[in-house]
Amino acid sequence: MNRIIVSVITALSLITLLFSGCGGGVSITDELRMVPGLCFLHVHISENMDISLIPEEAGEFFPLWLCDSLAARGSFGVSLLGINLTDFTPQLLFLSRELGTDEMLRLGKEGFQCGSEETRQGYDLIDERGSMMGSVARRDGWTCLITGSGSDRSARRWLELETEESLASDPDLISISESDADLTLLISHNSIAFVSVIPTGMLSRSEIVILNRVKDIIGAVNPKALRVSMAIIDDKPPVIVLELQLVRDGENVTSFSISFSDTELTQLIRDGGFLF
Repeated sequence: MNRIIVSVITALSLITLLFSGCGGGVSITDELRMVPGLCFLHVHISENMDISLIPEEAGEFFPLWLCDSLAARGSFGVSLLGINLTDFTPQLLFLSRELGTDEMLRLGKEGFQCGSEETRQGYDLIDERGSMMGSVARRDGWTCLITGSGSDRSARRWLELETEESLASDPDLISISESDADLTLLISHNSIAFVSVIPTGMLSRSEIVILNRVKDIIGAVNPKALRVSMAIIDDKPPVIVLELQLVRDGENVTSFSISFSDTELTQLIRDGGFLF
């Protein structure tokens, strides 16, 4: 069992580092009331994060320019709502209390280099071919920009989202969600359970082997919710602190933290280079 828990910690720490470029201020619990409960994961990002640390190649999958613009204005959240299986592009929900509808719309139009159409729920971002690039909506002091095809439908559902349908309705996730870290990644029981039922028909043999190993780990650990956070402590050299909290069956909680510093990596941070 101990080896299994260590394996989970290692894998999820790597996942957190992949998200570490994107930017707290507001209550994470309040933010989770605005996040659909069926999303795959949610990341709360502090304005202190340096977006330039993300490799440019990541821009093929999500809009780095939007992360940079939002981080410049304050903390924000990003939720993975789904994945387009034809080209594996993600549908993302960006949440901010710092921007109004007009400013979020302007950022979307400039970033996607597209036009817009006003709708009953807000605005749709439309490119010159008539393809849907995203949708902007606002409620209860929060402004969202949802990317990808079908974003208009997702925006309508978001405007009608009730607390009991959001991630805030997951007591296990809420119990570990609050964090003062620069970055906080949250995964609910719904997402963990989804991994256990992923069909293998479209996967290669090696991918099936990996998936089965993950399923075995989930079955052994029986996780209910997960938080992985990262903080950069301003020191000489700066110290990176990774923390993991895992809620298991019976409200048991596994906690793990590790700190790391290196003078060479510190110089890379100061020069604006990517760490990995």
